[in-house]
Amino acid sequence: MINKAGKVMKRIRQGEGVIGVYHHKGDKFILYPLFQYDTGPLEINQIPDAQEADIVRVWSENGDTFASLFHKKETLLYRYFMELNSLRINPFFPQEVLEEVKVILENPGIDDSQLLDYTDLPFVTIDNEGSRDLDQAIYVEDYESGFKIYYAIADASYYIKPGSALFTEALRRGASYYFPDYSVPMLPRELSEGIISLNPMEPRRCLMFLMEVDQKGIVVKTDIFRAKIISRAKLSYPEVQRFYDGEETSFLDAPFSQSLFALEKVGALLAERGDDRGIISYQRHENEIHISEDGTSLVVKGNSRNNASRWNEQISILCNLEGAKILSDVFNSMHIQPIFRVHDAPTEESLKHLELVIADFIKIHNLDETVFSWKREESLSSYLKRLHASGESKRIIDAIERQILISNNKSYFTDMPGSHFALGAKFYGRFSSPMREIVGIFTHKELTEKLGMQKPLPDEEDIELRKKVILASNRSKDIQKEIDNFVNSLVIESLFKEDLMTSASARRVHKGTILGMKDSKLYVLLDDPAIEIKIYMEDIERFFCQKFIFKSYEMVDDENNPSIRIKAGSLISFRLHSFDKDYKWRFTDFSL
Repeated sequence: MINKAGKVMKRIRQGEGVIGVYHHKGDKFILYPLFQYDTGPLEINQIPDAQEADIVRVWSENGDTFASLFHKKETLLYRYFMELNSLRINPFFPQEVLEEVKVILENPGIDDSQLLDYTDLPFVTIDNEGSRDLDQAIYVEDYESGFKIYYAIADASYYIKPGSALFTEALRRGASYYFPDYSVPMLPRELSEGIISLNPMEPRRCLMFLMEVDQKGIVVKTDIFRAKIISRAKLSYPEVQRFYDGEETSFLDAPFSQSLFALEKVGALLAERGDDRGIISYQRHENEIHISEDGTSLVVKGNSRNNASRWNEQISILCNLEGAKILSDVFNSMHIQPIFRVHDAPTEESLKHLELVIADFIKIHNLDETVFSWKREESLSSYLKRLHASGESKRIIDAIERQILISNNKSYFTDMPGSHFALGAKFYGRFSSPMREIVGIFTHKELTEKLGMQKPLPDEEDIELRKKVILASNRSKDIQKEIDNFVNSLVIESLFKEDLMTSASARRVHKGTILGMKDSKLYVLLDDPAIEIKIYMEDIERFFCQKFIFKSYEMVDDENNPSIRIKAGSLISFRLHSFDKDYKWRFTDFSL
């Protein structure tokens, strides 16, 4: 079936298999391996159901070699795999990692006598509907004096030890990566969706954050320890929200119903505390994105964020704040190596520019200065709250929000303690997603060492390891951003290719908000679905048969004709014209 020379065949004999692109050259059939960058093309036998450029799989069992079709070239999963290959992310795990997984499954450590037993408490997990890697479970008690929050986090650091093949592979990946209806996990699914995941009605190890919060939302005590729990249910944000809205009544008799009510109260209280710290609350545009039934396009559905998600997020933020606080007081200790997530405040220069931009918006839209004016002595959190409360000029507010976002710096991981501007926090870390982020595994390790649950590694080893974790964690954020951009391009393609299949006059009219602009293009947020696209000024100029010049945050025609003005924060409507040879979407029939 396959050429027996070289590293590829060796890997096949070891049981890993090879994924590659299938090509036909003359009377030969060639496999160009994906994710194996040190391996060249491989001659294979013909695969009857595979066509040119499909992805196929070759593997061996009991000394025999087999091949089959894996993904057709017209499917989105094919395109996912090609993108992963270009990003050098392997969705498959090496054999030495899988061998370690077998050992863990045989010895999961759930009957560890050192684990405190909290299996009698009705924990639940609350996640997105399709989530399978369940990092956190929650139980909340409501008292006259405040709340007790039991936040159980999957005990990934117990299983994934520095020096192991699992840790090395997790470090190489940095994080799990997410596409619509597909993910590349940082840990093998047998762990991340199995024995480590806090699956319902299964005993599981966890690192427990027991946080006591008073009636003002202030943490008065935090205890952290390893424990054993049993989650009673896998809940989703929509169904918990329906419970809060009185539409879901089946939870009323469930053992966790009072905990959900307590979560609602403490979540709202913590959100108020966040407002006091100056957290900026943006009006998020969220979409639910899935692969179509035929597997060739993406289907997008608008999805507003609900309070169930917000309240659950508040507990996660609180956990990350408390963990960072505990590690921050040992910054000068050579035995504990903390990692912080820092978000620097906007520079004075960017804030000055933002002030001028908002003044421009007021001028070009003739806005009420008492509502829309902003000076740097007012926090951006307070300013946006004022705008949202006014409830007017939503498109203008969306555009202003975008300018505020642009003024921000991006967050990053570092060994130096620093503030997190967006969360108004003195210190912030990442403890809540250890199965999805290598930084979570490392910070759990350092936290348990700080609290005397395990012995630290030698200082030199930990310092070097921390450097690698920080590099991997920052790199993984950039990679996920590239994936998000790739997915956004697929969403745009799926949306507009429907128009390409109809006559020009029958194509849909799309509407959106102009969020910003440059000399050559507009940045537009569509109304439905809420995705961002670019509109090129040359298309607008061609349609109106005149040139425009950039003037502040509006475009005016070069003869200063006041009847045609293109303003950031305004509505624009248009139809699709074409998809050109430069892979750009072109539009026409503009209305302003």
